[in-house]
Amino acid sequence: MKHMLCFGCGYSSTQTAKELLKSGKWRITGTTRSLDTSNSLEKIGIGAKLWPGTPLEDVLRLATHWLISIPPKQGKDIVIEYLNQQPDDQFVNLQWIGYFSTTAVYGDHDGNWVDESTPVNPTTQRGKFRVMAEDAWEKLAGRLGIPLCIFRLAGIYGPDRGPMEQLRKGNRRKILKPDQYFNRIHVEDIAGIVNKAISTPAASGIFNLCDNLPERSDKVIDYAADLLEIPKPAGTNFEDAELSEMARSFYSESKRVRNQRIKTVLGYELAYPDYKTGLRIQVQSLNC
Repeated sequence: MKHMLCFGCGYSSTQTAKELLKSGKWRITGTTRSLDTSNSLEKIGIGAKLWPGTPLEDVLRLATHWLISIPPKQGKDIVIEYLNQQPDDQFVNLQWIGYFSTTAVYGDHDGNWVDESTPVNPTTQRGKFRVMAEDAWEKLAGRLGIPLCIFRLAGIYGPDRGPMEQLRKGNRRKILKPDQYFNRIHVEDIAGIVNKAISTPAASGIFNLCDNLPERSDKVIDYAADLLEIPKPAGTNFEDAELSEMARSFYSESKRVRNQRIKTVLGYELAYPDYKTGLRIQVQSLNC
């Protein structure tokens, strides 16, 4: 039986684990800092480890696959630091590594298109830390001789997350920045792409995980409001909005991201090729 170790079993990793468990051929272990999350993971068949804190050496010896979603903090990747302290013979069964990164590594392109061959040029601190983490994972995978897939994720949405849920919960904020474009990715497509990458022997390198239709955030919110049959929120100009440092850094960049490698290398067809499809399916599920 294959054994996936998920470092940081959050929204996307948990969805990926659920898909793998359906086959009956996988054992999944996931780390979390939260006892509540640990209990939730155990209920769906994921062996939970409170980490950092709980030793992982026994799982490392058994794991055939790693999936990492813990972001670097202040330029430090705690997973890399931990693994570099372990002897390489701990990873005797390891066959594959997957790392969740972000399209923020490309930086700002004034709304123009980028793809996996575009040089990284992050303008935000978050993007710069991710580039450092990607480099560290490439070095570790190269040292171990293990295939590495770096998944650069766009804006993630899906059940209980995204513009539909924000509106339903009363969050009516809409930021207006006419020249700011970005892509999205449905969490079920993230799981599907990772599953496909694992089962494709030649798959390695960088993959942009995003949809086919980059769009301004205010347009997406208006579309979600129309689907919910509620008034469109009033907009606030970006220059006048009170935003967190992370939110402001997000709006500071604009780019359209291509996803050709998931189609040509993995042969993956998006279940949610654009935000309109994804939001329509979400609202239909609410009405069932």
